[in-house]
Amino acid sequence: MASLEVEGKLVQLLEKRSGVSANGTNWTSQDFVIEIPGQYPTNAVFNIYGDRVQIDQFQVGEYIKVSFDIRGREYQGKWYNTLNCWKIERPGNTTPQPGTTQPAGATQATTAAPTQPTGPAEQPQQGGDDLPF
Repeated sequence: MASLEVEGKLVQLLEKRSGVSANGTNWTSQDFVIEIPGQYPTNAVFNIYGDRVQIDQFQVGEYIKVSFDIRGREYQGKWYNTLNCWKIERPGNTTPQPGTTQPAGATQATTAAPTQPTGPAEQPQQGGDDLPF
């Protein structure tokens, strides 16, 4: 399976859960939420299973890079997806620019050349009204 990566702001650390599996093995699990920037920012919930990733070293509000994979499973006729995190790191000294995001699975950001407005609906409006009609 391909590994995916996404960068965003750590929004919330959810409560850590633990228990004992049917075969007697101890387990731990913790979910966390990041906000992925873009024109329409979105939140995503990731799961850390076991002790392989230490999320406690990151602060809420900090910008992080999450490496994960997607797993789907069926339960009582319905399908559910889980974003399983296997690595978290600080992306360096870079901070996200408003309105930009890196697509999942991309290794480096690319920028497209700006385009010029072509039609009357795309021309900037005078007087602060941003409606196209």
